[in-house]
Amino acid sequence: MARVALYVGCRTCGEVFDTGLRTDTTSFARGTFAANYHTCPRCGTTQTYRKADYRLVDVRTGQAVPPPDRG
Repeated sequence: MARVALYVGCRTCGEVFDTGLRTDTTSFARGTFAANYHTCPRCGTTQTYRKADYRLVDVRTGQAVPPPDRG
């Protein structure tokens, strides 16, 4: 079951929003997550985001999750 939600911050207006993507920390560490397009719900700007841009949030608690080690 997915444990974390992936959020990003819009580079245009600064709104931090839920991308709708769900994963777990192990899969996130292994995945590439390159060239993903997301549209900001506040300003409507569509931009490309990469793995380093994502913020992990625990779907059960809403608390930030530190990115997993790359090891």
